[in-house]
Amino acid sequence: MRAHRRKTVAAVLAATAVLSSVSATAILAAGNAITIRAGNLVLQAEGVITPKALPKNRMTPISLHARGSVATADGSHVPPAQTVHLQVDRHFRIESTGLPSCTAVKIKASAPSQAIKACGPALIGRGSGAAQVEFPESAPFSAKGPLLGFNGPRVGGYPEMLWYVYVAVPVPTALVWVAKLSKDSGKYAYRISQTIPKLAGGSGSLTGFEVTVGRKWTYRGRQHSYLSAECPDGRFIDQFEAAFGGGTNLTGTLVNSCQSKG
Repeated sequence: MRAHRRKTVAAVLAATAVLSSVSATAILAAGNAITIRAGNLVLQAEGVITPKALPKNRMTPISLHARGSVATADGSHVPPAQTVHLQVDRHFRIESTGLPSCTAVKIKASAPSQAIKACGPALIGRGSGAAQVEFPESAPFSAKGPLLGFNGPRVGGYPEMLWYVYVAVPVPTALVWVAKLSKDSGKYAYRISQTIPKLAGGSGSLTGFEVTVGRKWTYRGRQHSYLSAECPDGRFIDQFEAAFGGGTNLTGTLVNSCQSKG
């Protein structure tokens, strides 16, 4: 399956926040919206990194803004994402030196204001998330609420990410999960693995997101950025695997362009 040409890494990283759900190789233009269909699943995504031009051989702080959604072509209930694994190109860096961390127990079963109060210093991104719920013998309904990302504790030398979505399904519910980072090799810097918890007892699915990640801070007199990148050859290559309810397993390679300077 093939889409338009060229795309930034923004949608790839954003997909780790909520969904990675295409079985295709996609090369798309930076900042352009994309629509990819894989079987009955339809993914729409748009992402931008700032700045657009990056040095060839020097890591530079970046910010990410991305949005996306997943639906079914026939209008049926979206199967829930269960696990997502992402291999990130070796020209990206995720850093948490000197950044406070948070644990899932501090924000579990909390309202957004309580989560910010408990873990605000560890905040790495924020936006909104959407969900769909279909209970037996009832029509599906959708809900939308805040999406928050937090820096987690370091495990095995790498920081975990905590993702928090607060939606009414049908009562206000905080869904929290951990994205675990580990070392990869070759053209990949990291492997990011996550298990998405059940929503509404398994009757709910996360269906969309909009998020900005761009945390920067000062530690011991030096500026730090949660996300950094360099662009030596004009492209990034990322690999993902996603498993959905009902036995749907999808894999894909995303080839993303960047503009080299210097």
